[in-house]
Amino acid sequence: MDDWKEFKKVNYKKNVVAQSEWGTIYFGIDSLKEVAGGERLNYEEYLEIQRNSGKNVRHYFEACYYNFPLGFRGQIAKRTKDKVCFNRIFVEGMFPDGMCFDGKEDHVWMSLKGFEEYHEGDSLSFFADIYRYLKTGKGKSIDFGLRNPKGIKKIPDYELPSDDDLMKQEIEQIVCDACFLGEQCSMGMCLLPKGKKRAKINALYEELKKAGAQKARQGGS
Repeated sequence: MDDWKEFKKVNYKKNVVAQSEWGTIYFGIDSLKEVAGGERLNYEEYLEIQRNSGKNVRHYFEACYYNFPLGFRGQIAKRTKDKVCFNRIFVEGMFPDGMCFDGKEDHVWMSLKGFEEYHEGDSLSFFADIYRYLKTGKGKSIDFGLRNPKGIKKIPDYELPSDDDLMKQEIEQIVCDACFLGEQCSMGMCLLPKGKKRAKINALYEELKKAGAQKARQGGS
């Protein structure tokens, strides 16, 4: 029996969200009803679509969907008669153990409803519901989106973190996870000598930037 058949057999129709080599698979039979546009899918199709698209979803929206979203920030890049597009949405969320996470999702379209008084170039913070929906453009897949925005506020552009800011935040988490003093730190207080943590972050950041630039040059050659 292959790995997928065995994995499916163990979790079939159970109300579980299982991590796997195919991504996160939601086996709850009633969870199919939560997929917008998936009304005609049967349970077997639902599982197969998740298997085929689970690694290609918007992972930070997914993390918020299965945990706790804390809010979103973004700048309106485009507005049509019924939709707005954010080139980048900054995501903040929290796991059940209280640990927070953040990240970004690119090129996010939302309904204009709620954003009517805002224009291209406006930077906003807001809360929204995260939902799953069926995509049919290039084969069937299930992904995550945002809808029903609330608590919308206009914010200064500088409150939106850049890609470099997000990279440094991820590097900081890596440095802290690997630190031999990590279990002794509390309330964000670093026990390393002053400036050592920042030096480690900057050094790793520069290494990753160089590696990324080299990869880009190789791809273009």
